[in-house]
Amino acid sequence: MSLSSLLVASLFAAPPPAPAPEPAASPATNEVTAIEAELKRGIGKLRLDEAPAPYVAIARVMRWELLSIDGSYGGIITDVHERQAVGTVEVRVGTPKRDQSGMFGQDGAQMRFALPLGPEAAFTRQRTWLAMDQAFRAATATYAQKQAILGRLAGDPPPPDWAPRVGAVPRQLENLAAPQPLGDARADLRTLTQQLSSRFAEHPAIDNGDVYIQVLSTDTVTVGSDGMVLHDRGVRAVLAVTAQTRAEDGMLLDHAGAIHTQAPLVASPELKQQGEAMVDRVLDELEQMAKAPMIEEDYDGPVLLSGSASAALLASTVATQAAGTPPPLAEGGRLLEMEPLWQGSLGKSVMPPSYQLVDDPQKAGAFGSYQIDGEGVAATRTVLVKDGVLKGLLMTRTPNSYLSGSTGRSRISPVLQTGATMSNLTLSSKKRGKSTRALEADLLKRARDDGYEFAYVIEELRDGNSLGPVPRDGAIAVGGSRKVSIPLPAKVYRLDANGKRTLVRGAMFSPVSMRVLRRIRAHGRKSVTVPMRIVVGPAGGLAAEPGIEGILSHTVDVEVTTPALILDGFELLVERGEHERLPTLVHPLRNPDWAAPAAAN
Repeated sequence: MSLSSLLVASLFAAPPPAPAPEPAASPATNEVTAIEAELKRGIGKLRLDEAPAPYVAIARVMRWELLSIDGSYGGIITDVHERQAVGTVEVRVGTPKRDQSGMFGQDGAQMRFALPLGPEAAFTRQRTWLAMDQAFRAATATYAQKQAILGRLAGDPPPPDWAPRVGAVPRQLENLAAPQPLGDARADLRTLTQQLSSRFAEHPAIDNGDVYIQVLSTDTVTVGSDGMVLHDRGVRAVLAVTAQTRAEDGMLLDHAGAIHTQAPLVASPELKQQGEAMVDRVLDELEQMAKAPMIEEDYDGPVLLSGSASAALLASTVATQAAGTPPPLAEGGRLLEMEPLWQGSLGKSVMPPSYQLVDDPQKAGAFGSYQIDGEGVAATRTVLVKDGVLKGLLMTRTPNSYLSGSTGRSRISPVLQTGATMSNLTLSSKKRGKSTRALEADLLKRARDDGYEFAYVIEELRDGNSLGPVPRDGAIAVGGSRKVSIPLPAKVYRLDANGKRTLVRGAMFSPVSMRVLRRIRAHGRKSVTVPMRIVVGPAGGLAAEPGIEGILSHTVDVEVTTPALILDGFELLVERGEHERLPTLVHPLRNPDWAAPAAAN
């Protein structure tokens, strides 16, 4: 082909295809980009004369959708479907070695603010700017106060305030498909709540009670000035029943049950069947508690914790006292009485030699599993106790006087509370466990050695997650420093020498030290695994009692696996307190002249 022919062909040839346009960024991505830009701008330009500069800033955005239904005796008390959005900005000034954090009673540099229900980059950047400026000013004031306190204190300086992150800075922003709106199941779940709460009419001995269905869908984004971006979506749900009644002597008694899930609830025949069984069990047991005799005397012999009680014990002790959070600083110095009790026991015996205690957030399929914590650190399997000796703690990026380096245990609740918290805790032993019959025989033998012809078996501790604080003043034990409060025993049986079991009420634990776990004397052959929800941080655990209103918003998911345990060192006290008189007018369901309406199908 001639040169002229090539030229003509080129003139009429089709033009090369234009490059495909890049897909437009999603609103969520634009919002994260805006937050990152504002955090970096603040780190570079926020300055005050004679004040430390910021070295890191972290913003969190939480959007959630809540469906909450409360029914009682077939009626609906509340039926709420709402959405909210909130953000926080935390600024640290100074250096990782010494910043303003760790001051008692001061959030200091963390500011909260409201956000639009959907991602809005311009609005969120404006709020981030304002919150970051306020957080920086608060942080500098707290830093000056902290420096003055440290300057007055003798002895060695405290450990650094923040440890470096090991590994790459995580970026996990995913444009996940929007979850199914919770409102789609609202009508069916409302009907189920009515049906389940109608069953109270079959229990005239119960004074009052409610059935709750709550579903919480959360979308959390964490953005750091160091390039960290974390995105997590999840759904948490609970079907719960609470009930109250009075014994003949006026003692107010309550009881609860809950079905926890990590998926939206569907009003299926299977869920209805589970709910009916739970409601009937709780009401039957509460009726039996009201008829049960009081324990006759204080008791300091051995006790057997079986069923869910042994798991609740660990969630009330290890969950908080194995935290690596150092004690806070106040005007008079470090508040050492607030240091978790196991921190000073590293390398020492905290359990009998055969026992191991492991917390594993990577445990496949477990209720408390996760991959990366709220500070962007990979969650790792941690051996807390090996052969009875304390080997590790639940560490965040905040060092203490004994350890430094996070194990990925900084967890965030939906209301953006953060703290060192366990995940999936497993207690095991190298020794073979005993059968139930052998455990009870061992329990009675040990009780006889202590001068008792009986012992106590505790199958369940009070569910403060659903019930909230104990409503009886006489049931509240006041402990001294370095003591741990255990939830009130809910199902307590007196075991006589002939093997007879008698349900009793009015027992409460005296506050104990963590040394009680050194007094595990025997364990069962089989382990139980109990999913539960606990409040985060050293002041959380199962004994925090958020109540049903906060059971989803103020907690994180954990799991405890443990056998039944015989322990020495507990003291069961007779609850002493005055009770109100019984109502003058009889409960309508106990009135033989009043016919209860038929329960809903």
